[in-house]
Amino acid sequence: MKEYVVFLLHMFIWNCFSIVEWLSARDRPIFKAMLFIIFVYVAFLLALRFRLQRKKAFWTTIASITIYFVCRQAVWHYLL
Repeated sequence: MKEYVVFLLHMFIWNCFSIVEWLSARDRPIFKAMLFIIFVYVAFLLALRFRLQRKKAFWTTIASITIYFVCRQAVWHYLL
């Protein structure tokens, strides 16, 4: 159950990342990469805060990143 709650919160974090990325459209790619790393770190810390083991927190974070960006690409491909 904790993993599901963390996954939903990760989806919220990645939606916030998309908004921030959209707002910083003119930034250079290095700054967008730094922003991505910060959001990954925050998502991982959130998973640890919910008392998930490090390995489970890592895989939950990786799964949420993968699912979010695959779905985002599919939506953008479909809309454009």
